[in-house]
Amino acid sequence: MIVVAGSNQQALRRYRSCVEAEQILVGIAIIVGLAVVCQLLAPTLRTPALVILLPVGFVAGILFPSANAAEILGDAFSPMVNVAVGLILFHGGLELVEERVDRPDKKVIRRLVMFGALITWGCAGLAAYAFLGLPSQLAVLLGAIVIVSGPTVVAPLLAFARPQMRIRKILAWEGTLIDPVGALIAVIVFQGVQLTSEPSFGDAIISFLTSVTIGVAGGLVGLACIWVGMLLAGPSKVLGTQVLLGAVIATTAFTDAISDDSGLVAAVIMGMIAPLMDREKLAAVKPFFDTVVSFSIGVLFISISALVSPDSLHGIVLPGLGIVALLVLIVRPLSAFILTFGTTLTNRERLYIGWMAPRGIVAAATAASFSATLITANVAGAEKLLPATFVIIAGTVLFYSATAVPMAKLLKVRDDEEEEDLADLPPSSVE
Repeated sequence: MIVVAGSNQQALRRYRSCVEAEQILVGIAIIVGLAVVCQLLAPTLRTPALVILLPVGFVAGILFPSANAAEILGDAFSPMVNVAVGLILFHGGLELVEERVDRPDKKVIRRLVMFGALITWGCAGLAAYAFLGLPSQLAVLLGAIVIVSGPTVVAPLLAFARPQMRIRKILAWEGTLIDPVGALIAVIVFQGVQLTSEPSFGDAIISFLTSVTIGVAGGLVGLACIWVGMLLAGPSKVLGTQVLLGAVIATTAFTDAISDDSGLVAAVIMGMIAPLMDREKLAAVKPFFDTVVSFSIGVLFISISALVSPDSLHGIVLPGLGIVALLVLIVRPLSAFILTFGTTLTNRERLYIGWMAPRGIVAAATAASFSATLITANVAGAEKLLPATFVIIAGTVLFYSATAVPMAKLLKVRDDEEEEDLADLPPSSVE
């Protein structure tokens, strides 16, 4: 009888293992399939794929429980998201090299990244506290999360709106550089929320500088690996692509293991400097890298959107849209107009810069990672973090998608060149 019971238990375990394996495979098939279909439909519908990915991922989470990537991957979900975001930011850095800016515009970008981030953080945090009723620490955390913008959402919107090149370069640089800044600030606040006693301002500054230092050091090591790897790869595009992917993934993962989100800093630095080392070789392997990044963006947005359930949005949508209205109609226009005062930008250019600050994948990934940890730790209000971020991302993307072109025409800052065919645009422009 004991042998029979033992055999039954083993059979039951094998059965459960088979069921879990099947659920995982079905989940992967759904997530990947939907991501590709959305990106195929986007050019036909002449809309950024992000506008399709968000609602499709949300619906997939309702209809297909197997599409919950957090359950499929377990503890590996958050690290894999961080690595994928590192790849995306590296790609954003590569794109920036082609968008060189003049010295006066560098001043504008620094102001928007440094001071604009602080203004957004403070205003969004206060709004989260007032509208969502979050505890003060979580309100500050949500404010930090929505600082970020990102190339995955800015680039396609700019490709559709086609503002003048000067505006496009400023917004592209701001969108890429503000991601690691916002993510690091969010990590510091997140660590404070987890502690029983709040860290001092001095501790926060030290933590921020430590993460930046580790990120810079990691980026330099990663660049050295790319340089050596490219020499060894020779003319082979296949080996060159492997070098690029391997160096970015390894560097992002290793630096993140040392200090949370320092890998994002490393990834941006590597992306901005790598083309200066060997532009021709990188140009040869970049098309494949574009495909990998485009695929990663689609999978990430479907996966994270599927984590948001209808029940979690109860009592979140209207307050979240209130935060969106505050950010897009008041905070961003006023802060951008003030921060660009005294520059060589015209008033029309300043107004349009203030009309473009969508939130993207880094905000979603950061919220998904933090939310799971805080809910497990039974932090009051933590369950509102991800759905609120989802509403803010969806709200800003839809708002700017609808108004970017009319505003560019109204302000007369739209490029007069013939409209580009989306099918001929690089992958980063149709995400």
